[in-house]
Amino acid sequence: MVSKRALSIKPSGIREIFEMATVDAINLGLGELDFEPPKEAREAYKEALDQDRNRYGPTKGIDPLRKKVAAKVQRYRGDITHDNIIITASGTQGTMATFQTLFERGDEVLIPEPGFVLYEPDSVLCDAAPVPYPLSYEDRFQPDIEAIKERITPRTRGMVVNSPSNPTGSVLSFESFKALKDIAQDHDLWIISDEVYEDFIYSGKHHSFNEVIERAVVLNSFSKSFAVPGWRIGYLTAPLELVNHISNMQYHLVACPPTPPQFALAKVFDMQGEFVKKLVPTFMRRRKAMVDGLNEIEGFHCHLPEGAFYAFPSFSQGMPSRDMARKLVASGVICAPGTAFGEMGENHLRFSYAASEENISKGLAIVKRVVEGL
Repeated sequence: MVSKRALSIKPSGIREIFEMATVDAINLGLGELDFEPPKEAREAYKEALDQDRNRYGPTKGIDPLRKKVAAKVQRYRGDITHDNIIITASGTQGTMATFQTLFERGDEVLIPEPGFVLYEPDSVLCDAAPVPYPLSYEDRFQPDIEAIKERITPRTRGMVVNSPSNPTGSVLSFESFKALKDIAQDHDLWIISDEVYEDFIYSGKHHSFNEVIERAVVLNSFSKSFAVPGWRIGYLTAPLELVNHISNMQYHLVACPPTPPQFALAKVFDMQGEFVKKLVPTFMRRRKAMVDGLNEIEGFHCHLPEGAFYAFPSFSQGMPSRDMARKLVASGVICAPGTAFGEMGENHLRFSYAASEENISKGLAIVKRVVEGL
């Protein structure tokens, strides 16, 4: 009835939990800001519609938005121009287009584990083999550099990096960043760097692989930085030798990114820094409330995340994370099982603090009660 390719994709471990939830469940599982986009952005979208911006646009995106993105990215690498930029129909679609352009049957792709749910299926869908490398709680979820080196073979063609990380909230240290750059250089690997959460940094500094754009594709999105996940607009940066190839792949996936939101975002682009800056103090309070609450639960241990808006505690109850998440959702709290992000996420849960402090407090009270009743 369906292709082997479709059957090769595992069902989402996150989606399973969401589908079990009742309408009144407290949602500590959603990776979506609980804020509306700036009024100016919404007005700009309406204006784009009123100006009949409803036609097909360029496959690479409109130049005004590409130029705005390039100006932002130049803080990492001064010679990047709009010719290096492709506007995508979401970061998800940009990831798919990149994998389909770079990898093929027989290739191996190093992916972080625990890591975002797209990396493994996107590898499989281009007939490449995903090869997980570990991010461990003991190392504060920094990549295990020696383990990465051990996993490189003559078939290794790319390495996925995600910082700030979904699901762990970790941010690459400078030492890790430099080591990954060196590995890519020494083994002639493409780096696919997911930097969607770059504007949500609470400690440390964001190190962007735009610095080595000659061997990297850097993925990003407006979903978080403007609170517009439903607009489905992202962007990527790539070396000039790759841009046309990724654009050609994008054409056959979506023809072009959505037109009205591109014009809206181009008009208000310069507001995003101030918009996120206003959110960060709120998220720092929520982060503290989340981590403090989790660490008060018997058997739970949680690092203070350095970025994004996720906490990834370990737990020692001896129960599979999928079963723990199912028990919690049955009691009215949504979170994600650690194994939704790979087998190395076992004995962990992902909680999102893109939720009110009231809901964080109520939700963790339920978690505490459920866990202590096991």
